[in-house]
Amino acid sequence: MENKKNNDGGEEVSIDGDILESILSHLPLLDLDSACQVSKSWNRAVFFSLRRLKTMPWLFVYNQRNSPPYTMAATTVAYDPKSDAWIEIKTVSTPVEYVSVARSSHSTLLYALSPAKFSFSIDAFHLTWRHVAPPRVWRIDPIVAVVGRNLVVAGGVCDFEEDRFAVELFDMESSDGEWERCESMPDFLYESASATWLSVAVSSEKMYVTEKRSGVTCSFDPETRSWTKVPDLCPGEYILYSRSIGFAGNSLIMAGIIGNEDNPTGIELWEVIVSDESLMSLKFELIGSMPKTCLDKLRGIDSDWPLTSIALNAVGDMVYIHDAAENGGEIVAAEIDGGKLCKWRTLPNADATWNKSHVGERVIVACSNVGFSDLKLAFRNHFGFSTSK
Repeated sequence: MENKKNNDGGEEVSIDGDILESILSHLPLLDLDSACQVSKSWNRAVFFSLRRLKTMPWLFVYNQRNSPPYTMAATTVAYDPKSDAWIEIKTVSTPVEYVSVARSSHSTLLYALSPAKFSFSIDAFHLTWRHVAPPRVWRIDPIVAVVGRNLVVAGGVCDFEEDRFAVELFDMESSDGEWERCESMPDFLYESASATWLSVAVSSEKMYVTEKRSGVTCSFDPETRSWTKVPDLCPGEYILYSRSIGFAGNSLIMAGIIGNEDNPTGIELWEVIVSDESLMSLKFELIGSMPKTCLDKLRGIDSDWPLTSIALNAVGDMVYIHDAAENGGEIVAAEIDGGKLCKWRTLPNADATWNKSHVGERVIVACSNVGFSDLKLAFRNHFGFSTSK
């Protein structure tokens, strides 16, 4: 900190060094970009403050046409938990026409599947889409995941195909561009081998799949191309009628609904601790209970629709939960601190925030860890950002 004389003879305090870096590390990313423009010294301070910056995942809400050409809207809204604000994101480029309706999977992955090709995107702002040949087995509702360098597609097979449990793997770093058949999904998923009935979570090494209703669970290892049975995700004294899973950092998180569809009495969240020695040994540690006020807003206070299932987006130290049927309720967010959930909040419907209606469009919800380099790349691609509290 340095004292300087101003024009009136008084002293001005100049903030620099560690103090400035510490202050900048607490700013939202969009404010950091503005700080870079102040001076060369502030630009350097922003660069060094990134060492202390704790990135927090943004929640993205996309809109896409329900019918061909399945155009994704040029305007997206995203929630930044650090600024507690919805951000409207606009691109000046021509909207991309997709091969089919896009879907999200395990928070960060967006994909679209058609008989002609398979398209997917995994970067923070989904600036880049990769288009490859479609899987050899035709599917209408598969589970899809990226595990390390591998893209995995399982189940959701059309009735006329021979193997309804078929699993295929695509090595994203391989030059041959071929899909490889793997061990089929386990027989105990006979009645539920599709994305409608299954929830998926991905670590750096494995994909976990659980049946939303029963909690029957298994894992897939891309290295061995094989499946392993995991104990059912049924935590002790709690009776759950639906559950959803995801990875927050290195922790497997499960959100479960208690009660029944017409009268859900609560949503509880656990960290599922898998033994390093055996997948057959699980421990459930309760990390949070959704407050009643948040549950009411998630359902929609005036809604008579049953709560059949929930979608869980978990990345880093944030979890986002919403009604999977998208019946008009609000999104619920919470932070993980010291292994427990805190700072519960509800996020008003993004469309309502921006006073827009999207007739003939569907909503896609995804979540990504957004870093400063991701933001700068978005600016270079002519993205425009505006905020609303």
